[in-house]
Amino acid sequence: MKTPEPSKENPSATWQGAQIISPGELPTKLNTVTAEVLARLLNYERLTSLDAVSEASTTRLSAVTHYLGKEYGWPIEADHKATGCRDGRVAWVAEYFLAPEIIAHAMAAGAGVWCAKVRAARRARRTQAAQARRNAERANASRSARRSHPGQQGLFD
Repeated sequence: MKTPEPSKENPSATWQGAQIISPGELPTKLNTVTAEVLARLLNYERLTSLDAVSEASTTRLSAVTHYLGKEYGWPIEADHKATGCRDGRVAWVAEYFLAPEIIAHAMAAGAGVWCAKVRAARRARRTQAAQARRNAERANASRSARRSHPGQQGLFD
């Protein structure tokens, strides 16, 4: 659905350059990566992809932030910053965050309670990590055994 052009009878504040400050909706599922990323952003954290790997267990931070914007209406911003790499290069990475005004409005609307519930749900989920690793190892071993071809060797064997 296209957004109608503003007319003189129905002016639109956003078309006139005014910024509307409103938080988005909160996801209903609490033990998801999406919920954890939003809870961290609402805690004034600035997240990079590397942070998301170690903190939220995802390699798809940009996809999660896009989803939060598109499906839940969160105006997540990104800054690009330089970082030094182990191989001697300088790489530019995106750092995602929410504006302080958005966080303040969300907290005033009760997001703090939701964030506490998300932290508890994710903590409970992490207790299953060891079993998930064992299940993944079994699945990979089973799959590897089925794909093996007797004449095929590894590149470095």
